[in-house]
Amino acid sequence: MQKRRVQIVGATGYGGLGMLELLLGHPQLEPVALIARDDAGRRIDEVYPHLTGRCALVVQPPDAATIGADCDVVVFATPDRVSVEYAAALADARVRFIDYSGDFRFRDPADYAQYARAHPSIAETAHPLAALLGRAVYGVPELFGEQVASAPIVGNPGCFAIGMILGLAPLFADRLVADGTVTVDGLTGSSGAGKKPSPSQHFSHLNDNVVPYRVFTHQHVVEAQQTLARLSGGHAELHFVPHLLGTTRGILSTMHAALARPMPRDALLERYREFYAGHPFVRVLDSPPTLKGTLGSNYCDISLVTSADQRRVVVISSIDNLLKGQSGNALQNLNLMLGLDPRLGLDRPPLYP
Repeated sequence: MQKRRVQIVGATGYGGLGMLELLLGHPQLEPVALIARDDAGRRIDEVYPHLTGRCALVVQPPDAATIGADCDVVVFATPDRVSVEYAAALADARVRFIDYSGDFRFRDPADYAQYARAHPSIAETAHPLAALLGRAVYGVPELFGEQVASAPIVGNPGCFAIGMILGLAPLFADRLVADGTVTVDGLTGSSGAGKKPSPSQHFSHLNDNVVPYRVFTHQHVVEAQQTLARLSGGHAELHFVPHLLGTTRGILSTMHAALARPMPRDALLERYREFYAGHPFVRVLDSPPTLKGTLGSNYCDISLVTSADQRRVVVISSIDNLLKGQSGNALQNLNLMLGLDPRLGLDRPPLYP
């Protein structure tokens, strides 16, 4: 069987690299073009020597004539407002694509504007290609897999957002969250900020340190709230405090909520297992998950604890921010878009220790 051809735009960042690493082990997909502004003209195994003997494609500079040519699908592993530069031409040529940024996570221009107002690097809140938003699907495969399979455009979720959404989806679907309000503490490794260095990511600052940032203002809250409200048909309000850890990978989200009615822990755990039955990358555990439990994998591990009076719940989810939080989830979506088993290229255990 001939392999499907995948082009990666933003191939030399962590997100593009993650997709490339996964594709090199995929039985039915192959990377055919690597495109990036940084390191254009160099072989990818010169940029990342750990790929020696695995891939020697030369990084090409971005060009409108190149992006979308001679491939079955394009992956934009790029920041906000990059994919929109090429999206109209791709749509006209009927080339499907998946985007890591927030450019196509929202079908309503007003919802996108809310996200853009919360994003520190977006100056203009109006979407430049609002007419295309209606063709896009928000890429949480456990919730919207059928829509993803037929979508011409998929907006891959933000890393914090997917950990919160998967952790809370059963509660919101069953309308079990009192007032729709949840307090969330998020812990993330430094790779979530991307490849380009900043003072806050210096080793001497992050090592042995925990740094709260963007308290109540993180842009991923917008998509998480909208998705959870969509599930419940009501209101969702997340009070989110992210923290940067002196680690490389992983996101641990601890979510606190009052229950709309008393529920025992065992009944809630059973409901979670029913909700995620048939979804191989969500594991519902008896004990609280840890960062190490999902390291290097596409799993989302979830568990919960209820208070003695069964009126409060703490839900904890763990993901690898570069896999289930980014390239792994994107490949899961890509498999669905191309009619493949969603586990292909991803069915591997976490790394330990």
